[in-house]
Amino acid sequence: MTNNKLKIWLRAIRPFSLTGSVIPVTIGAVLASKYTNFNLEYFMIALLDVLFLHTSINLLSDHDDFVNNIDTPDSYGSSGVITEKLLDAKQIKKAGLIFLILGCFIGLFLAFKKGEFILFLGIIGALGGYSYTGKPLTLKYRGLGAPLVFLLFGPLLVLVSFYIQTQQINSISILISIPLGLLTTAILHANDLRDIYHDKKAGIKTLSIIVGRRNSEKIYFILILSPYIIILILTLFKFIPLLSLICLITLPNALKNIRSIHMSKISTAWLKTIDQETAKLQAQFGTILIVSIVLSYII
Repeated sequence: MTNNKLKIWLRAIRPFSLTGSVIPVTIGAVLASKYTNFNLEYFMIALLDVLFLHTSINLLSDHDDFVNNIDTPDSYGSSGVITEKLLDAKQIKKAGLIFLILGCFIGLFLAFKKGEFILFLGIIGALGGYSYTGKPLTLKYRGLGAPLVFLLFGPLLVLVSFYIQTQQINSISILISIPLGLLTTAILHANDLRDIYHDKKAGIKTLSIIVGRRNSEKIYFILILSPYIIILILTLFKFIPLLSLICLITLPNALKNIRSIHMSKISTAWLKTIDQETAKLQAQFGTILIVSIVLSYII
């Protein structure tokens, strides 16, 4: 594969969004290390599994958005590789299904090793991911994309990772998954907010379309600001270490994104990369949170 072809496929996969799955899986395993010996092998297998499944979601949603005339040459679109004719829709769908099948096989292996609860959560994750834009549910097109993403990339992934390590369910792991899930949901919501005009033209109903532009902006603000409030509460009640307050250093980046939303009233160009900027915020917040927890175990 030439370097140019590789770059095109990487663009289709959208690596910037994959922190949405890497961060919760990592934090679930890190939290688990307080209660049991950290198993690097199973952590890496679980991480590979969710990366395959997340990649399949990105590719299949690209395909579905194109064939349903949601992504067009004049829209910002998902990765844009199909509308720019860098890859065709069949290639993207085939690759998406391959990653989905690989992810399911790895998930079955983890379920065989770690029990029925992992199988149950894995089925929810695989079906939910496919149904994001896949028929017959097409949840994104019915305004249910945001709650689905919160469930999958918040509580579900943290619980899966924590359970694989400990064979237990822990309330702290659920609580800490909430700010992560909200920030990951913000990535999707930023994309939907940016694409309101084109999505409405295509005849679908994302959450942004259902609630309207102004309310959609308010939802975005809540999604990226409430994690900071939650972190303050969790540290206050000693669910997480005081050191985790260092996550607050990412607040200026959250405010910068809010400014971009405000400025988009003057020019929509401010929203062109808002999903990528939100993904950066999620990655920064999540990475710092992980480091703070690890350091608290060492100090």
